[in-house]
Amino acid sequence: MADVGDLNRNDQRLLAKTRFSGTDHLQYIWAIQCERTDCGHVYGVNGSDFHHRRCPKCDGGAKGI
Repeated sequence: MADVGDLNRNDQRLLAKTRFSGTDHLQYIWAIQCERTDCGHVYGVNGSDFHHRRCPKCDGGAKGI
């Protein structure tokens, strides 16, 4: 389980866990931010995807929610 402030292996930091429904079954949207130099992109993901997400702006990751 991830906590607010955690960083995944692709330098994406968990900013907040929302109560908005995600696109996967029984998932909620989590707000994450790219911590790579000169990026800082903020986007939403399903909570179950946080651990492997890559930034859609600078690292070719899937579009956020």
